[in-house]
Amino acid sequence: MKPFKNKTILQILDYYKNLWALSYTSAIAHWDLETYMPQKGASARGEALGRLSVIRQKMFLDKDFVALLHAASGLEHLTDQERGVVRILLRSLKYYEKLPPKFIEDFERLTNTATVIWREAKEKNDFKIFEKSLSKIFDMNKQAAEYLGYTDSPYDALLDQYEEGLTVEKVGPFFAEIREPLETLLEKIKRSDLFQSTHPLESAKYDKQKMSELNDKVLKYLWKDFGQNFRLDTSAHPFTTSFSNQDTRITTWYHERDFGRSLLAVIHEFGHALYDLQSAPELEMTPVGGGSSLVTHESQSRFWENFVGRSEEFIEKFLPDINNTVHGSPFTVHDVYSYINKVRPSLLRVEADEVTYHFHIMLRFEIERGLIEGRFKISDLREIWNSKIKEYLGIVPKNDSEGVLQDIHWSGGTVGYFPTYSLGTFLGTQFEQEIVNCKLKIVNYEDIKLWLRDHVHQYGSTYTLEDLLAKNKMRFDPGVNLKYLEEKYSKIYDF
Repeated sequence: MKPFKNKTILQILDYYKNLWALSYTSAIAHWDLETYMPQKGASARGEALGRLSVIRQKMFLDKDFVALLHAASGLEHLTDQERGVVRILLRSLKYYEKLPPKFIEDFERLTNTATVIWREAKEKNDFKIFEKSLSKIFDMNKQAAEYLGYTDSPYDALLDQYEEGLTVEKVGPFFAEIREPLETLLEKIKRSDLFQSTHPLESAKYDKQKMSELNDKVLKYLWKDFGQNFRLDTSAHPFTTSFSNQDTRITTWYHERDFGRSLLAVIHEFGHALYDLQSAPELEMTPVGGGSSLVTHESQSRFWENFVGRSEEFIEKFLPDINNTVHGSPFTVHDVYSYINKVRPSLLRVEADEVTYHFHIMLRFEIERGLIEGRFKISDLREIWNSKIKEYLGIVPKNDSEGVLQDIHWSGGTVGYFPTYSLGTFLGTQFEQEIVNCKLKIVNYEDIKLWLRDHVHQYGSTYTLEDLLAKNKMRFDPGVNLKYLEEKYSKIYDF
C-alpha cells in the first residue's frame, strides 16, 4: 500500500520538498558549525542561518500552501502517514503564524553565535563569558512562550516543542513518582560493601587513535553500512544529525582518560542514528520522515547505551580491543563491567549511571521551569545549580565546566528538551521488556534492529508517542524501569 495517494496530500508534499531542501541545507550548516567550522566563522554562519530561517517561514506561510493545509485538515479516509503529514504541518503552521519573522531570525542568529561562546566559556571554566548570551536565550524563550500561548505555565509551550502535548502537569508527577524509589535504591547501593566512590578505570589513560579505531569497529559491527550512509566525527558535545536515511552523522568526544565516556557516547548516538536510518524510504523528504518524538528518540539512544553498551556480552565481544586501547591492561570482563555499571553520585549528566541519571534531569527541569516562570535569575544560576546538585546528589562542582556549563543544549536555544531524556530512558526499558517477551536476546543485534524497525523506526514521525504505544499495545509505565533497576543493581551490589 502506498503511504501517500490523496491528491491534496500529494500537492502538499510536492511543495514541501522546497521546505525540506532549506531544512537540509540548514542542518548541514549546523553540523559543520559543531565539527569543522573555524571559531571566527560563527558570526557569518549565524547571519546566514537566520536569513534561511526567515525564508523558510515565508515559504511555509505561502497562502496557497496554507490553503492546502486547511483543506487537508478536513479530509477523510487518509492513510496513517497522510494524517501524520497533516498533523505535523499544522503544528508547524501554528509556530510560523505566531512567531514574528524578526524574532525567528534574531533567535537563530543568537543561538548560532552563542554555541561558539559557550564552547569558549566551557574551555575556560568561566560562566561569566556565557552569561549574557544565556540571559538573552532565556529571555527569547520566554517571549516565544508568550507568542505560542499556554494554559498554565509558559514552560508548557516550550516542552510541547520537543514532545507533542508534554506539560509541567505531566512531567512533575512523573518525577515525583520516581524520585523516592531512586533515592532509596541509591542509599542501598551506597551502604553495600561493594560500593566504590571511584573506579581504577576512570583514571586509566587510553590511546586516542586506538580509541577512535575501537569506536569505528563498534559502529561497523552494529551497522554494516557504516561509512556508506553513516559516519562518526568529533565535537565538543556528542550529538546526532540526520539529513536522510542515507546520510546520518554522529559525533563523540575524547578525554585521554575514562574511555567509557567516549564509547558510551558513540553507542548512545548510534541509537539516535538507527531510528533515522531505519525510517521507511517512502517517507523520505516528507514531514514524517525520521523520528520527531524526542521521548521516542531518547528511548532508542538510551536503549542501546544501557542494554547493549553496558552488557557483559558486549564487553566480552570488544574486550581485546579495550585492552589494546586502555593503558594498564589486561582487564577482565568483570573489571570493565563493574566500571561501566558503577553507581555513585557524579557531576556530569552524560556520564551518570542508570540510577543517578534522573536526578540530573530533575534539577534541569526545575531550573528551566524556574527561569521561564521568572522565579530564578540567570545571574544566580551558578549558585542555583550548585545548590540543587548538592540537594540531589550531595556533591558540588569544582568548576563551571562540570557544573552549569556542561551541556550544549541551552547554547542552541533548546529549553524544554531535558525531560525527554528521563521519559525516554523509562520508555526504552519497556521496549527492552517487549523484546525479551518476544524471546529475543539483546545480544542478537540484527534481530533487535529488525524488531525496532518493525515496531518503531519504520513509521518515522507518523504517530504521536501515545498512538505509537497504542499501536504496539503498550502504555507508559514507570514501574517497569524501577523494577529493572532494583533487580539489576541488587545483583551487582549484593543486597
